[in-house]
Amino acid sequence: MEHERHMLKHHREMINTRRLYKFEEEFFSQRKYSPLTKQLPISIIKTIGKMVWDSESPYVRKVIPEIRFGPGVYHTQSRGKNLYYSWCDGKVIELAPYQCDLLTLLHEMVHALGYSYHDSKFVEKYVDLLKRYGGVNKKELIIGMQEYKVALPNKYKRLYVHDTTSKGRV
Repeated sequence: MEHERHMLKHHREMINTRRLYKFEEEFFSQRKYSPLTKQLPISIIKTIGKMVWDSESPYVRKVIPEIRFGPGVYHTQSRGKNLYYSWCDGKVIELAPYQCDLLTLLHEMVHALGYSYHDSKFVEKYVDLLKRYGGVNKKELIIGMQEYKVALPNKYKRLYVHDTTSKGRV
């Protein structure tokens, strides 16, 4: 029974992750979000990361994770090219090629702040950081996440009732 619960939780996490990644890829491809996806020098990313960390982490950890540019971890292959994702293990945030941007930094900062899984708690913190540091409209963000069936906290589900589509199916 315990093994089955663990497997179910793992399966839900995989689905939540795919839905969130698909949402990020499509929602933030809109031109108005280009400042969030613009590639930045690692020095600027580190400065922003320190600012976010100093503001968000007083009760988490005292030491900011090392923020660096690197190869990332292999994800998949698309159109004959290998795709790599950025990652965070709590001590290091590594930004992969083409992901040295504010959007990816904020996503990985949520992990560094202690939210390991792409569940509703992660999403709640992520929405907060995107609103505060990325200037994203919270309502648009939540409605977009609803369309992709991203795991949302119950309080967000009640905020904006939206006719969802099948975009979130995996």
